[in-house]
Amino acid sequence: MSFSEPMPLQLIALFARTAQKCRRTVTESVAHLDLTESRWRVMIHMSLLGEGCTQQMVAESLEIEMPSLTRTIKQLETTGLIKRITDTNDKRSRLLYFTDMGKGRMNDIESTLMALRDEVYAGVSEEELRIMAECVQKIEVNAAKLLESLK
Repeated sequence: MSFSEPMPLQLIALFARTAQKCRRTVTESVAHLDLTESRWRVMIHMSLLGEGCTQQMVAESLEIEMPSLTRTIKQLETTGLIKRITDTNDKRSRLLYFTDMGKGRMNDIESTLMALRDEVYAGVSEEELRIMAECVQKIEVNAAKLLESLK
């Protein structure tokens, strides 16, 4: 792969393909938990943001529109995995919490991800992963700044 282009299309395509394959791998691996990609992604982002996060925070973290998130939140609530509580400080806002069943399911997701880790990262050292993560984070920050400047 040549990096002499101003912005190598191969690298962008590689990011996209890798992200898609990783998401599909997780989706297939958690299928036995009755979780679609949208459901496990919302649960992971809720976990990363912390219980009591707002729907808006999750939508921003996932970079999706609120109607798409609301549909998935309703599905998770209907299946008993999460609960929504009206924010006492802002009646328009809903805070998200895992139910006991949801906490158990989140533990199952995390266990599945840990089991996948060694296979997905096979042949890649901890140092290479650290450097890659730093580089990708820098690229993400730069792209976000550029995107903001284009608005």
